[in-house]
Amino acid sequence: MKWQGVSIGRHFLRDRRGASALEFALIAPMLFAVLFGTIEAGWTMVQTIMLDRALDTTVRSLRIGSMANPTQQSVRDAICEHTVVLADCKTSLALEFIPVLNASSYPSDTARCVDRSGKIKPVLRFDPGARKQTVFVRACYVVSPLTPGLGLGLALPKDDTGAYRIIAKSGFVNEP
Repeated sequence: MKWQGVSIGRHFLRDRRGASALEFALIAPMLFAVLFGTIEAGWTMVQTIMLDRALDTTVRSLRIGSMANPTQQSVRDAICEHTVVLADCKTSLALEFIPVLNASSYPSDTARCVDRSGKIKPVLRFDPGARKQTVFVRACYVVSPLTPGLGLGLALPKDDTGAYRIIAKSGFVNEP
């Protein structure tokens, strides 16, 4: 009896079938974590660049005066029109226009973003400024991570809904 148990044990230890499955089971989670983390970082970068580009394009049209009497809604619509990849842009984008009189009036507070957890919307400063006045523009877009439990999805600071903020800033001087 004892001899059969030893023989079966030796046979089991010498058998190499399934060794690659075990190796795959140990390595695959790390490989997928790196893969999904890279995709998340790339997608976040694409969204950041597109928001930055759209804000710069819209500010350029404000600076040269081709957008007469800008309102918060018209500027938001123009930014969302220039972005290609931002889903639900019109409801997830918050804009602030803050006139800068001198170096000490530069806004030092954090960007106000859309709060998706409640119906209360933050009070946003929107003052397009007067002639020859410098205006600081800040856009905040709230986005949910693709992989909330991996990579950037874990590392980025999030709000109550699990979303993180993408913030773009620009400035212009109103033409005389």
